[in-house]
Amino acid sequence: MGVLKEFWESFRTGLLNELPSGSDLARFILQLVKLVLIGAITLYVARRVKDWAARLLGRSRIAPNVIALSGNMVFVLALLLGFSWLLAALGASWTAVLASLSVATVAISLSLQDVLKNFVAGIYLLLEQPFKIGDQLVVKGVSGQVEGIEIRTTILRTEEGLQVLIPNNVIFTEVLTNRSAYNTRRVALQLSNVTASFADLSRLVTEALAEFEQIERTPAPKLAIQKVSGDSATLAIEYWQRGEGAPLAAVLARLKETFPGAEIVVSFIDGVKVGGA
Repeated sequence: MGVLKEFWESFRTGLLNELPSGSDLARFILQLVKLVLIGAITLYVARRVKDWAARLLGRSRIAPNVIALSGNMVFVLALLLGFSWLLAALGASWTAVLASLSVATVAISLSLQDVLKNFVAGIYLLLEQPFKIGDQLVVKGVSGQVEGIEIRTTILRTEEGLQVLIPNNVIFTEVLTNRSAYNTRRVALQLSNVTASFADLSRLVTEALAEFEQIERTPAPKLAIQKVSGDSATLAIEYWQRGEGAPLAAVLARLKETFPGAEIVVSFIDGVKVGGA
């Protein structure tokens, strides 16, 4: 116990001797208070400016993602200015402050090249808007509906209900197909217990859908036989329609006339499962 007490006394005495006293202590406390105030003011102003920018942009018809992006950029800029002010308060010249920020920027850029590529691509996508939320995209073999455009990734929902995160740099540099660019929608149907002759299936489907002008001819409706059981088969029909599209009830009624006794299920519309009919 004596050794521990001696060690503690030695540590306490050395610590107290290192602390400033008198006028030096007063200057130290004032400097510490100044730094705390600068930090608090910086955070307060950055948050207020971010909220102000969000409210200002929210009054115009700007996409929510662009508003969020602008608010975050203003927040970061305010923090950088506050950090510069903090360095100046510590006695650094503005030349040294700018030099420090430049070095830090270069170091961050080199260490975060991939992140910055996606960040820049995300800014381009948000500002240029080559596609929007709700569009149907195909990129690198992945097809899905756009659910969100973030700073680093674009979020797609596939026809299977899976969420896929695609780096913005991939979307920016790869060939991308926007199936919604011309106001078209994909409809997928499943017909079971179809007893018509297999040789006539394609012709019957084409004739049934031909009377609806809203259904696209290019690409033409697709027909696939999914299952054969005895004299009946299960079919998958997929077609694209423009504008508001053909009335679904009328299409189903026409197909039921063509294939009496068949059970029809609406699989997907625009990649979203909608139930049966």
